Amino acid sequence: MEAEVTLEEVASQLCGFLRDNILAGDVVVSPDTELSHIGVDSFSLMELVLFIERRFRLELPAEALIPENIANVRVLSAYCVSLLNKDGIRIAN
Repeated sequence: MEAEVTLEEVASQLCGFLRDNILAGDVVVSPDTELSHIGVDSFSLMELVLFIERRFRLELPAEALIPENIANVRVLSAYCVSLLNKDGIRIAN
């Protein structure tokens, strides 16, 4: 059965990607952690964007990468979910 992509699912996957590929092992990340406070720089952000594009088959326009959309995983996830559900993209449960 397929369902709309949820904010929680996207946030979980983004946090997992950050933990496994970007951050030092002792850095804790949650959906509400400010990305700039845990060392996510422009290079790390581009890795995260590429992950989003590959995982969700979603193209994030450069003009969307403004502080309001990338402050933390929750707001970035909400932006992604709005695009995904607008386009009718669904993921399997």
